[in-house]
Amino acid sequence: MKPQIVVFCCTNAIIMPEDEVERVNAAQQAAVKFSRLPCSGRSDVLYMLRAIEEGADTVLVVGCPDGVCQFLEGNLRARMRVRYANRLLAEAGLGNERVRMINLGPDDPQGFADALRDTITGARELGSWTRA
Repeated sequence: MKPQIVVFCCTNAIIMPEDEVERVNAAQQAAVKFSRLPCSGRSDVLYMLRAIEEGADTVLVVGCPDGVCQFLEGNLRARMRVRYANRLLAEAGLGNERVRMINLGPDDPQGFADALRDTITGARELGSWTRA
């Protein structure tokens, strides 16, 4: 299975994740679509669910560390939206782990790579909901 992953990433959370996405794509045999947001708080439940509806196996939201958000509470709002999206997906019978969130700072470049690998592994374990 080649997992389909959609990443919504705060521009302040990590500096150059696109390079890491390409490396992980090649190594992990996954299709990762990457979207930068001015803040993880700009992610929306509708965006997350639409990504799943369009075939993503997992959505990963990357936000700033707690207490460091440039927009004060954007990462906290994003976390609440991730929980809500998972609750809706669970009610639909698609599981409650298809949307994940991590908090990273620009001083943790390896953290993003590790989180992306974990997300790809988790997507393989969950399987594709479209082929279920």
